[in-house]
Amino acid sequence: MLRRNGFIKIVVAIVLVCVAVVAIYYLTSDVGRTRIKTVGQQYAKWTPENIAKDPENYLNFCQEQSEAALLKLKASEIEIAQSRGAIEAMVTAAKNKVTAGEKGLTELKAAYKQAETDAKFPFVWNGKSYAQDAAKRDIVGLFRQVESQKGVTAKAEAGLQRLDGQVSRIQEGRAKVQEQIQEIATSRSMLKVNKITDELTQRLTSIGAAIQSTVGIATDASAPVSIDQLTEQQATVVDDSEFKKIMGQ
Repeated sequence: MLRRNGFIKIVVAIVLVCVAVVAIYYLTSDVGRTRIKTVGQQYAKWTPENIAKDPENYLNFCQEQSEAALLKLKASEIEIAQSRGAIEAMVTAAKNKVTAGEKGLTELKAAYKQAETDAKFPFVWNGKSYAQDAAKRDIVGLFRQVESQKGVTAKAEAGLQRLDGQVSRIQEGRAKVQEQIQEIATSRSMLKVNKITDELTQRLTSIGAAIQSTVGIATDASAPVSIDQLTEQQATVVDDSEFKKIMGQ
């Protein structure tokens, strides 16, 4: 038992020394660092040499990558559909507010002008009694709200256009993935009939490159347009010059 424990300690010590030597070689030598990285890549990545050695498992890897890309594209599609529904509801609500606001603004302006002509303040509009300053404040406030909702409508409609662009990219990505899945199936059939050749290795390598470009589409960092991005703040300070401009419209 003692001999076995001693032997294990010696083996562990040798391993630690080897690791330390490799670490020092990696950290202190540019040549060593390059060689170690090259060896690591050879074992960790599907290089043309590794593809030629194990084409069947490489195709399995490509199949997994393709299926994962399809799932991500589907998830993006669902997210975009949810965003579209919310933004379309925002457009409808904003347009309704613009219509109601413009109607109310026209009526309140007319009532204000009539009261000014008759020199009769306060006046009553929509069940509310208005002193002159209060009327000015509400006229400016209504105008700003209408303009704000027009801005929301414009931004939301632009957001819908961007969503259309994202949908097009997803459809393009899905088509590419389906092409690669078909290419994988074809390559499997070729492997059953023929041995690996330089031409087939090149063909398999091109499958991997195409899949990686599709994965880039599926994992695109650009998120769908959100309602928060379309929110616009409203001003609250009444300016006489602004009021006169509104009344002149």
